[in-house]
Amino acid sequence: MTTEGLAEKRPGPRGLALARAAALLAATLLLWIGAAERSHAADQGSGLVARGSVAKVEPIGAFSALHLKVLLLAVGIQAPVKHGIHLYRVSYWSVTDGAPVLVSGLMTVPDGKAPRGTVVWMHGTHDARADSLSNAGSEEATLASAVFAGGGYLLLAPDLVGLGVSKGPQAYFVNESTVDVTLDFLRAAKSASVQSGRPWNTNLYLTGFSQGAHAAALLQRTLEQHPDPAWHVVAGAGIAGPYRLGDISFPFALNGRSPGDADYLATVSLSYATYYHRPLESVLAEPYAQSVARLFDGDHSLAEIAKAMPANPRALFTPEVLAAFDGKDSDWFVDALRANQIDHWAPRAPFRAYFGDNDVDVSPADAKALAADAKALGGDAQAISVGPYDHGGSALHAAPLIRQWFDQLSGGGAGGPS
Repeated sequence: MTTEGLAEKRPGPRGLALARAAALLAATLLLWIGAAERSHAADQGSGLVARGSVAKVEPIGAFSALHLKVLLLAVGIQAPVKHGIHLYRVSYWSVTDGAPVLVSGLMTVPDGKAPRGTVVWMHGTHDARADSLSNAGSEEATLASAVFAGGGYLLLAPDLVGLGVSKGPQAYFVNESTVDVTLDFLRAAKSASVQSGRPWNTNLYLTGFSQGAHAAALLQRTLEQHPDPAWHVVAGAGIAGPYRLGDISFPFALNGRSPGDADYLATVSLSYATYYHRPLESVLAEPYAQSVARLFDGDHSLAEIAKAMPANPRALFTPEVLAAFDGKDSDWFVDALRANQIDHWAPRAPFRAYFGDNDVDVSPADAKALAADAKALGGDAQAISVGPYDHGGSALHAAPLIRQWFDQLSGGGAGGPS
């Protein structure tokens, strides 16, 4: 279950729109090189680092409104742009697996007046640390920033554990870590904004692509179940999200419809073995247990990883895992997938699950099941098809629709206040 186009860099077909924009994007990113570094010291207190405290803020680029209009035009995204933007990597302290961790995220600030809201963008799957959103040159970061910060929103996009400045294994689809690191990023971003004299908007608009769609729904569910007066969730939207990990997403990926399905399954296997403290050999068969532990360190290329993956994703797994899955029996790995899926949730703020009809990386059934379950419980959710598009295509077509919806909810019409 791979994601291409706007967010993820996985083996498999890429969106043609991004190919058209590649040369333009590479040229424009040269403007980012040489930005001066600006730092804030973390509050060490009595030798302990407070969660959400800022360790460093680094400018990584800036775009004029004209540059953003050209970039969006090149990839075929029709979203009005009224603001230039400045991008920053914020390094901050959080916790995962019970231990402090230094992590990072992207904060994109629109030029001009106070932001019309705060968009939290949850990224798609990335194997290589070089593709982290807080790295200058990230295609996903540039396009998400153009769509939302270019419209006057403050955009926040956490790298999550295992990407950005974090060197450990990714906590991939580990709900507890995703929530902790994201909420701490909100605290860090607010602190960085206040310290720099910028206004802060507590109205949150949550969205993301593929893995990030699951994370956006997770974050909204968490904030609704455990309200915090510091944040107000206005709305949420997911694009091509694998919400039902154990019931729909995992079995769909086992069928091997996409060239990158084995890649996705190996990533989640390593993540769960790491954070649930289980031997990787209890999930993956040899030789894949050894090769996955070595290759999925954030520093190997996609080509190296793809070369080592089997054509049939089922070959990755031990007979015990496959037997438990096929027979719908209990197994720690299959049970963990179900424990981290998004179900039995009735959204209070509206949530829209966008999908492409021709997506072979994430089943459209995921979005439909989420919406149907939510509606049955009295929640405010919709599953919305963007048309006959694949995984990456769904992102390119859904992003401007989400921006338009957020504009309507925040007032002022499309494009926002000037």
